[in-house]
Amino acid sequence: MKLVLLGSGGFLPTETAQTACYWLPEAGLLLDAGSGLYRLADYMQGAELDIYLSHAHADHTSGLDYVFASFFKWEVSRAAQPLSEETITGLVERAHAARAQTRVHADEATLQVVQSKYSHSPFQWHPLQAEETVGGNGQLTHFLMEGGTQGFRLDWPGHALAYITDTVGTPTAAYVEKIAGVDVLLHDCQGAERHAGLQRKIGHSHLTAVVQVAARAQVKRLVLIHQAPLKELDYQDELEQARQTFPAVEAGYDRMEIDF
Repeated sequence: MKLVLLGSGGFLPTETAQTACYWLPEAGLLLDAGSGLYRLADYMQGAELDIYLSHAHADHTSGLDYVFASFFKWEVSRAAQPLSEETITGLVERAHAARAQTRVHADEATLQVVQSKYSHSPFQWHPLQAEETVGGNGQLTHFLMEGGTQGFRLDWPGHALAYITDTVGTPTAAYVEKIAGVDVLLHDCQGAERHAGLQRKIGHSHLTAVVQVAARAQVKRLVLIHQAPLKELDYQDELEQARQTFPAVEAGYDRMEIDF
């Protein structure tokens, strides 16, 4: 299974990091739909698209504006005939049809906000079920975390992934047992240990706590996401020390590809 980080940043896109968007091409599945979604067409393998939203913040949902354009770009790239005045109508129609079949999954509170904002877009809106079947013969489960966001765990035969964002990470948090043993953990990390108090106040996680979470959950690999677009919150100088607690930790970056 492949994972592509289309957007690894938090709250504001920058030249190097778009906001939260994580793509599993073999499953046709997106975790969140931030501004990084504009890159989706470069990695699509088919017209099936399921989007799972952790919450309604714009840095996790603004990319819904780009779904039609992504399908259109993908249709152009695979068309038998070049884009022209004669072919554009058919390409547009197919992109509209694909968007209309796109399924957006979220909890009721998130759906209420996002459906209202994107009422002009003909998505299929689906309340999260206790367990969801996903592409590639997988299962997705979700759990509510501190701060009101949904955490996600995805399991396929032989490999598993967890996605945790916009929460205050602690090794004693209830969600830690939910992510135990996954191959890859994507976890919010918006600052260094020296910013611990600030991160708690704004509902995000700091590096020391996140590596403690990974160690306690006995995950195989930890990828730090939701990078703050502020140099004042950079944690690169603490990474080596953090590896003493959990060696298999690295900072995620846009267009990073992970096989697991």
